[in-house]
Amino acid sequence: GCMINGKLYPFGHIERTEDCYKCDCDEVEVECCSLFHIPFSYDKKKCEVVFNKKRCDYDVVQKNNPSKMCSVYSRV
Repeated sequence: GCMINGKLYPFGHIERTEDCYKCDCDEVEVECCSLFHIPFSYDKKKCEVVFNKKRCDYDVVQKNNPSKMCSVYSRV
């Protein structure tokens, strides 16, 4: 298998690792890409970024009320 961030995964396609990556691994190499996009353009004064591991994505929420989402204008 392949060791990815300290965890052993079987050879082949890995749909989602514990750290929210999609990987392909074989005897020679491991190739991974992230399942999330980092918010880039949002109201940084009123809002903050919180990683949602359940959804494998970042939520942008209001600093004074984290139950309310903020608008995100672009992600990278």
